[in-house]
Amino acid sequence: MKKHPLLTRILHWLTAFLVIGLFFSGWYMVDLDYYSQWYQTLPELHFLGGSFLLGLWLWVLIRLFSAKKVIFSEQHKLIEHLTAKWVKGLFYILVSVMVVTGYLMATADGEVLVLFEVIKLPALSHFSASQVDTMGWIHESVSYATMLLLVLHVAGALKHHFVDKDATLKRMI
Repeated sequence: MKKHPLLTRILHWLTAFLVIGLFFSGWYMVDLDYYSQWYQTLPELHFLGGSFLLGLWLWVLIRLFSAKKVIFSEQHKLIEHLTAKWVKGLFYILVSVMVVTGYLMATADGEVLVLFEVIKLPALSHFSASQVDTMGWIHESVSYATMLLLVLHVAGALKHHFVDKDATLKRMI
């Protein structure tokens, strides 16, 4: 069994944990009230995690376009190859949309976003309230779509491991 390269596995799991953590922190923080101890801290952590994901994602996209193409095992069916390609492509699109809309919303007032009084993220533009609402709707919808896709991805990995009894899952661990 040939494992995926270590860097690929690290990027895969780091991205997975970030996406899941950001989803749950975003889901939780929208209901925080002003008096909650997390009211200021959680959004900053969410922005920091999202900014890190954006940087990581840019690096992954650069690697994607410069890397050798992955050859799938011949033991997999054509539909599995196609599904894997589509799921991977959808992940790239959805996470890209999520980090871009999150960044644009965080800097929508046209001001530099300062995280923990140290990290400064420049604003690209100034957006109206209705534009921010639209970006928020897109950001939220895409986050739920990403989680649905993640469930499909995990189900596929578990199917390969327990039903097909192949090394697909083991190659990524």
